[in-house]
Amino acid sequence: MFNFGRTVNQVVIPELSEQVILKTVTEAEREFQEKEKAERMTALDFYYNQNTHKHIEQYFDSESLTQIPTFPQKVVPRFSRARMMLYKEPPKRIISGEENEDYKALTHMLDSQTKQFSELAWLLGSCHFKSKFNERKQRIEYEILPFVKEYYLQGDSEPYGYSYEIDKGNNKDRQFVFWSEDRDGIQGMHFKFNSKGSRYSVAGNEDMVNPYGVAPISKIAYASNSYDVVTSAVHIGIAMTEIALNVRFKLGQPVFTGIDEGQSKIKSGIDNAIILPEGASFQYVSPSGSLTEMIESVKAFANQTAENNHLRIRWGESGGNSPSGEALRILEIENMESRESDIPYFKEWESTRYEIDRTILEKHNVINLSEDYSVDFGEITYPMSVEQELKMLDWKLSNGIMTKKDLLLYFNPDMSEEELALKLGEVQEEKQQEKEANQPEQPVFGGLRNLGKTDS
Repeated sequence: MFNFGRTVNQVVIPELSEQVILKTVTEAEREFQEKEKAERMTALDFYYNQNTHKHIEQYFDSESLTQIPTFPQKVVPRFSRARMMLYKEPPKRIISGEENEDYKALTHMLDSQTKQFSELAWLLGSCHFKSKFNERKQRIEYEILPFVKEYYLQGDSEPYGYSYEIDKGNNKDRQFVFWSEDRDGIQGMHFKFNSKGSRYSVAGNEDMVNPYGVAPISKIAYASNSYDVVTSAVHIGIAMTEIALNVRFKLGQPVFTGIDEGQSKIKSGIDNAIILPEGASFQYVSPSGSLTEMIESVKAFANQTAENNHLRIRWGESGGNSPSGEALRILEIENMESRESDIPYFKEWESTRYEIDRTILEKHNVINLSEDYSVDFGEITYPMSVEQELKMLDWKLSNGIMTKKDLLLYFNPDMSEEELALKLGEVQEEKQQEKEANQPEQPVFGGLRNLGKTDS
């Protein structure tokens, strides 16, 4: 891996001394890097589809936008969902060889949070994920942290601590939280602080120590970000606003020639006659340019961005029949390869996140979990025709790959064990009735003859 140096969000602590750490943390937060944070904020605005208008308005003068509102498009979340296929279906989290229902119940909204986290990590290039224990509900909850500073001890490649903002306070008294891990026999720290350098305890933790020994924050980092998708969204928003202006002015701008400026305020309408002086003229002038060509230009922006990110776009007006499952698989081959390359990143991250969860649950005396943990990401499936699906299921049943119970779950994954037992009993009963109905009846006299043969 190439080492391009540390970013503005990575800070080196010269020594493991409490006073030095406090001074470094406070100074690091004061060194506010506007450009890098602004880029991430723009990406987040477009991902969550909020405050997008302000990113388009700056490219138009104020008079233009009195005619129409800006017209940003919901491009970034769609690209993010299409690219990050790894969590399209919830993965199986295996503890000691099987899925642990107790752990599932204790990890609130883990699947939905990890899906969103994976999309943001791809978009931003890196993202942090915090596990936190809810004392009242006795469960682990999760928080996505797009803005985190990392602190390293001199010469280390693994972060020693993290800080993140929790309250801007109208930019007058901004509040932050700091976590560090146990290192070299020195207990980790956990406290709140403000931009002036004052420290505060968190939730009664007067000693300001980290009770877990590890920082409850994990991270995914890609080699690069996907800000080209955000830039494309801005271009598309500008172009769509221009198209909206074109439509608005398509009826034309009234233009007079040959009259004095004071005479230009003339009432018009079907019930008003316009009397022009000799040599004057009046007409409506429309903007030139084809709307169709402009729309095709917008599509070109989107198509090129998709291609750069191993994606494809099927436009609504595309003709022809829907592609088959196999055709879709071939069309998505590049994105499938990208998905495979994502697996090592997220397997390692899942292990780190699980270790944090396991430590938190043990510390709060909720449950002791095994260290044996793995994650199985589901395979991507494509739609099949009814005939193909029936053939596949029949083959699996006849070769013992699938049981009747599996077949019922295939069509209804939410069936409980009681429902499954009841349905399987009904199937068995129907089969028995069919067998009895199809069994040929034995003639009465034939039976008597056979009975006589047996007696003799």
